[in-house]
Amino acid sequence: MSHPSRRTILKTLAGAGAATAVSGFPFVNRLALGQQAIKIGVVVPQTGPMALEAQEMLAATQIAVEDINAAGGVMGRKVETVVRDSEFKPEVAKRKATELIEVEKAAFLVGAIVGFEGIAMAEVGCKNDVIVCFFGQNFLTVKGKMCKYQFGNNLTPYQTAAAAAHFVNQQKMGKRWHMLANNYSWPQMFERAYSLVAKQVGADWTGVTWAPLGTRDFLPFLPKVAAAKADVVFITTWAADQVACAKQVQEFGLARQAKVIHSITELTFAEAAGPGVYENFYSGMPWYWHLKDKFPAAKRYYDRHYALRKRAPGGYTASTYSTVRLLLETANDAKSLETDKVARALEGRKFQHLKGPEQIRACDHVNIQDVYLCRGKAAGAMKDQWDFFDIVQAVSGDATSESCEGEGFDPKKPLTQQI
Repeated sequence: MSHPSRRTILKTLAGAGAATAVSGFPFVNRLALGQQAIKIGVVVPQTGPMALEAQEMLAATQIAVEDINAAGGVMGRKVETVVRDSEFKPEVAKRKATELIEVEKAAFLVGAIVGFEGIAMAEVGCKNDVIVCFFGQNFLTVKGKMCKYQFGNNLTPYQTAAAAAHFVNQQKMGKRWHMLANNYSWPQMFERAYSLVAKQVGADWTGVTWAPLGTRDFLPFLPKVAAAKADVVFITTWAADQVACAKQVQEFGLARQAKVIHSITELTFAEAAGPGVYENFYSGMPWYWHLKDKFPAAKRYYDRHYALRKRAPGGYTASTYSTVRLLLETANDAKSLETDKVARALEGRKFQHLKGPEQIRACDHVNIQDVYLCRGKAAGAMKDQWDFFDIVQAVSGDATSESCEGEGFDPKKPLTQQI
């Protein structure tokens, strides 16, 4: 006996949902009368070393779904989240993503804070023709490493590094550059970007001091960093490694010799390090909560997140909100849950949620967006317990994004036509 394909089922359900959205009915009734809810599968590490960040992202997801449902849902149908814990393990992330598709019949997959989760989820989504959107950095942007149904709303490693490098060059901080980083695939992507931009602007790239992933004592590595006699030291570490590194770099006094730039950070890391630890360090972010004073939508989001979590939202949290909202808004506008139709509708899509204008570049599914360089504040200058940074500069996404040719893609064709 033959069974209908997943794509056929989604097409049928989408049509049924659209048929219930009859004009003249109040919005609440349209949602109430809809067929079954549309499920969006969420996989994040609710347990493990990034549990706090995962809870923040789940709050952002909740707010985004509430916004979509308040606006009429997707084709008149209510959206529901189905959440699974990756336990910070790639094999668990893969199993849970599979369960969300095969058992829960999720229309889309979102989540993943770190690379190994993203790789596992992408494998499942691509195999099953399901769109996957990452909450963490969008690092699978090279031909041969991604499929046409992967999308990233957060920054790429190249964008992040290029923004920091161009910022350093514009601020005339010096032409001799060095990097201190954990030695694994993610920071290695930053090395490539920094060295390329160094060539473009005539800077002297002195190389990298590598520390193993999981390093908590960076003091043995700092004399080598100091010996490079760099004007600028980029630090590419993450989570507990970054917290330990920031404290020890401050104690070592490296900032008296060179400008210190954290390639990327998150509010929770500064919180874990403590007031004043990031003082005079610069850090890249996809978003910072001070943007609430510039963008009314950011203020509304900040207020709702604070009411829900009793804390200021971080950059990855804001990116999560935008990711979920973008995906669902696009499906609604495309009037479809079919993977191909939604993927094509995402390609080239322009939007603006919590910061300046953004666009999903069609040729590689990278979000062209601003990157914010922030400067750490002294403990005595903090206005409240979340006021760790001031925004110094927004670096345009047009200036920081790697070309599609550089990634191996045809810039004139949408990715759905290349893979």
